[in-house]
Amino acid sequence: MPRAPRETTVKDHVIVNDDPTARQDLVGLARVSTDAQELARQIDALKTAGCARIYLDKASGKKGTTRPGLTAALDHMRRGDTLVVLDLSRLGRDTRELLAIVEDDLHANGRHFRTLDGIVLDTSDDMCGELIFTVFAAISKFQRQQIVKGTREGLDAARARGRVGGRPRALTAKQIIDARILLGAGQTQAAVATKLRVSRWTLKRALDTAIR
Repeated sequence: MPRAPRETTVKDHVIVNDDPTARQDLVGLARVSTDAQELARQIDALKTAGCARIYLDKASGKKGTTRPGLTAALDHMRRGDTLVVLDLSRLGRDTRELLAIVEDDLHANGRHFRTLDGIVLDTSDDMCGELIFTVFAAISKFQRQQIVKGTREGLDAARARGRVGGRPRALTAKQIIDARILLGAGQTQAAVATKLRVSRWTLKRALDTAIR
């Protein structure tokens, strides 16, 4: 008696959906956690949505940790493809990361995203796609402005107390703002310090001075 065809093939943290009706332009992303039932629910929902490939990302609350599943999914995607997740929390671990992915990795490259649960979004829909991206861009701009405003106010307060002056600062005000944006996007202090070509201690001191 012939064996029934398998529904999925798992290889290198990627689930390949063998369903002939699955769409190659739909790429799923599931967040791996210790809850096997929750992971199974994500995978089932993504398969039902028609995703031909489902990439698995390991759950982590730590900023700066790599996301091989997301990276592989983005590398695989072409212009016009749609990244599908169960809900927004599976795409970004915080608002800044979510906005960066939506703006820089998806919209800027002509790619879309879709959520299946909670707030259902589908940017491949011409009626609402551009509106969704516009709202996300506005939120991202507002957050960056708040970072800039907070940093400048901190530097002004430091100057008023006489903390800024004398020996030239290792970091300029613009560099401090850039550092806070990078840290907010999930990069570690060590990585940001390397980019700015200063020590971690110098970066930490500059950030502390700016917010006191």
